[in-house]
Amino acid sequence: MKFKLQSLAIDIQEGNPDQRPFIFLHGNTQNDTCGKGIKEYFKERGHLTLSYDMPGHGNSQLDTSDYKFEDLIDLNFQILKHFKIQQPILCGHSLGGMIQAGTIAKFQVSDASLILCGSFDSNPVLESRKQDNDQSQIAQLLEEYMAEGRMLFKKQFKYDYFANLEVPDEELRIVNRQFTIPDANESNLKYLGDFSARKNLIHMNIPVLVLHGEEETVIPKPLVETMASQYKNIEIGWYSGKGHYAFYQDSELTNKFLSQYYSFLIREEN
Repeated sequence: MKFKLQSLAIDIQEGNPDQRPFIFLHGNTQNDTCGKGIKEYFKERGHLTLSYDMPGHGNSQLDTSDYKFEDLIDLNFQILKHFKIQQPILCGHSLGGMIQAGTIAKFQVSDASLILCGSFDSNPVLESRKQDNDQSQIAQLLEEYMAEGRMLFKKQFKYDYFANLEVPDEELRIVNRQFTIPDANESNLKYLGDFSARKNLIHMNIPVLVLHGEEETVIPKPLVETMASQYKNIEIGWYSGKGHYAFYQDSELTNKFLSQYYSFLIREEN
């Protein structure tokens, strides 16, 4: 393993053992505070909730900057094993959702449900290229994000995203890099490569809920629509006029979607 579990800031809240555990993983250059609202939704319904800060983010140490995206998937599965998590609802924002999807696909977590918040089941740049779309905008955004990170970095600090819901998206992108170790930011984005969990996830037919801003620039709406068309067991909640951080910026609508699809996510028999 590239990372030590004791180097991570992990928050676990016990719940009813008869309920599916809820596991949240934040996106690149954020921390688990952005998941406070969605964790609370499941906590109030008796679910065990677990979240953690990725290495170099929030309160988690960065043991090494020599790692690949695959190592984050392996780390995520190691946490599930360590806490003996079974039948989970795995939820992730942005890169965190890709890690959750990759964990299910690689380790065949067939008893899971998946929530993708402003996220995707593959490398969006690669998927855009496959569709013969212009992927240059996404690739350029990622390159600029990494290049500006070292200039913006001040110190590692756990910024509370859920307490600052009114901060505009452009300012958030700056805050993200001010308080996240730049090596972690770059390693997380450079090595997505040919990542795709789609083939395995489609075959496994697990419940997938997508919560996505219609004005997304990181993962544009057409990519999500194409992805969704290939799944049979998928639901989408769209946030009109919202972008990459929609799921926690509009927690009221998020709770509405979660209530609408709760039975779907807990795999309750009809």
